[in-house]
Amino acid sequence: MRKNLFTISTLALAISGSQAIAESLVLEEVVVTAQKRSQGLQEVPIAVTMISGSKIAEAGIVSLEGLTTYVPNVNMIQNPGGGSPTGITVRGIGSGNNAGFEQSVGMFIDGVYAGRSRQFLVPFLDIGSVEVLKGPQGALFGKNTVAGAMIVNSARPTDTFEAEIRGRYEFEYDSKEYTGIVSGPLTDTLRGRIAATYQDFGGYMDNLISNSDDPEIENQAIRASLEWDLADNVSAYAKVDYAEQETDGSNTQFTNTGGAFRGLVPHTAVITPLEDGVFDDKTTLDGMNEEFSDTETLNVMVQVDWELDGGATLTSVTGYSEYDVSSLMDGDTSDLHLFESRMLEDFEQVSQEFRLTSAGGETLDYIAGVYLETQELNSLQSTDISLLPLAGFGVPPAELTANPPFEQESDTIAAFGELTWNFMHNWALTGGLRYAETEKEATLANIISDFGGSEPTTNPFLLGVAGGLLQIFPGQLEDDRSTENVSFSTNLSWDYSDEGMAYLRYARGYKSGGFNPSNKSLDEDIFEFDDEEVNSVELGAKMTLLDGSANLNLAVFYTEMSDLQVSTFVDSGFIVGNAADSTSKGFEAEGRWIATSYLDFGLSLGYLDSTYDDFPGAPCTNAQLLSADPVAAGCIGYTAVNPGLGLTNLKGEIAGRSPEWTSTFVTNVNFPVGDSMIFKGTLDVLYEDELNEKDHPNYQDSYYKINARLALASAADTWEVALVGKNLNDETTYSEGFGAGFFTGSWVKGRMPPRTVALDLIYRFQ
Repeated sequence: MRKNLFTISTLALAISGSQAIAESLVLEEVVVTAQKRSQGLQEVPIAVTMISGSKIAEAGIVSLEGLTTYVPNVNMIQNPGGGSPTGITVRGIGSGNNAGFEQSVGMFIDGVYAGRSRQFLVPFLDIGSVEVLKGPQGALFGKNTVAGAMIVNSARPTDTFEAEIRGRYEFEYDSKEYTGIVSGPLTDTLRGRIAATYQDFGGYMDNLISNSDDPEIENQAIRASLEWDLADNVSAYAKVDYAEQETDGSNTQFTNTGGAFRGLVPHTAVITPLEDGVFDDKTTLDGMNEEFSDTETLNVMVQVDWELDGGATLTSVTGYSEYDVSSLMDGDTSDLHLFESRMLEDFEQVSQEFRLTSAGGETLDYIAGVYLETQELNSLQSTDISLLPLAGFGVPPAELTANPPFEQESDTIAAFGELTWNFMHNWALTGGLRYAETEKEATLANIISDFGGSEPTTNPFLLGVAGGLLQIFPGQLEDDRSTENVSFSTNLSWDYSDEGMAYLRYARGYKSGGFNPSNKSLDEDIFEFDDEEVNSVELGAKMTLLDGSANLNLAVFYTEMSDLQVSTFVDSGFIVGNAADSTSKGFEAEGRWIATSYLDFGLSLGYLDSTYDDFPGAPCTNAQLLSADPVAAGCIGYTAVNPGLGLTNLKGEIAGRSPEWTSTFVTNVNFPVGDSMIFKGTLDVLYEDELNEKDHPNYQDSYYKINARLALASAADTWEVALVGKNLNDETTYSEGFGAGFFTGSWVKGRMPPRTVALDLIYRFQ
């Protein structure tokens, strides 16, 4: 199938080749800020993918998860249960789900760092562009960019009045979206913009217990921004946005039901997880209360740019970010009220960056700056346990609550700089360096109480149930850590002609260590995890072809990780450990071609080989857990009562979510219909290769997804009516999967949305 997709793409491009050359059409220049200055995409010696705000709106992309499918070797997965995303993977490098650490791909929203997965949940609203930078970016962008960085740019206020209202209705699942935007001048020197959205997505999973359609997701967001010309050489940009996401129910599937409940009771004797134990758009999550996840975020930023004599610019970026999360869900994945998991989390971050940037285009170009950041995190992950439903099966009754509250404070200070030497007319040598100090303090306390109570219990039986079944023991851990890190990069680029350049880049970065809030056993050896480090080499080329009507960008990379931070699900929580090392290598190709004034094509292709060189502390595989002798099969530490404590070595296995091949083929059609209307058509074909082995919780068969948009718009661009189809071929795909903590040999996975078709209505005021 890979060959077929590539062949189709090649033929499609070839059909219109002569037309493109004859008409001498020229691609519009794409401007990016990948090096913290405005540059043309084809001039930047880094692998960068830019997706415009118009593409995001037209494709119905409402979150980062939908965006990443258009970028080769980039993946984003969501934690089953409708909660937080587990993070972004770039070139086989990413992070899992754990409250104690940031992601390996740094997020920068309007210039402000947002490194925690909960901050990724903000719905896309009025986006100007998104830039995806691949490979370590620590020298300019700082810690936690070992895999890359994503730069999200909100649409800015305009010099002229603009207003837009948009409504979208999805027919099959009764989903609705409403968005409004107003922008324009307020005075001669002041411009403003305000945007708001409301999204209500209906569920597509059949909950067999509650007889409901899960998950139902409600998003609302508002953003206000101002641009102010304070003087001829001084400007300011300020933004505040608020967003809330509320989820009822889950997209979780529960399968492989042949094992046993903690080795005590067979599945079939007590529970009915599914009729057939296969993935079939059904769920059985049924908590003692309604399942929900509620996330509120607030972001404020102020940027001031002062152009100095000589052309250099002094920039100040001040950022404030906070979120509050509460979630409640069924922890036993059955129709019985056995275990219920609750999570409360609040986070606050204040950051300040000052940087001095040269005008550019000189023999020596430079960027220098300092960065300050402080974070506070408070998290409570509790488990409510009731074994009363199992009392008739020989299990003693017990009701208790385990509450492990976690607090962490973090402070970072850094100084950075980058110098580019433009020599010999068409050669440039760039070196970047960042020195950073990070201090963290953390406290974890386990409190075991009678069911729903707040006071610690002294009941030896309840303490025995918590310790024996869940490995949760009362007590407290406190610790602190201080690290000093240096990130650097060097880049040699060659403009071999007016239409092309080649580059060789080496970069080294790090991701800060931290503490495990899910360390319910209070094991001091796993409370703290270390920094991870990355070394990467990239060889690339960027070419403008066919008299400017086409471009092609290529990159080959090799990356080595040491002390890689890996999040694994053990019993009822995610534990972070440091795998010894991993290797990731591959290539990417991206191109675009304007075939005629009415037709253009885009193609991206990615190949990836990412494996663990050594990972001795990984959870045991399903094949090991279901074998006659799990210990003999390599599951060290396995017991029937606590199989989740068993560990194995995943040396040679796929690292992260890393399909071997990914590709995207995009076709855009735009031509007049009479004198007053325009037809717009888009066809996107997305391909992802097989992922993992069939007995792996994250197994995914290879698949295509077809997205399309057919629109009719006025020639004056005042109104537009469109049909938007996503996953039109109705492929079954999944997000992250992991072992069901209390059911040996079973696992849960998140089912991604099936086919959807929506009506899109847009009206623009001019």
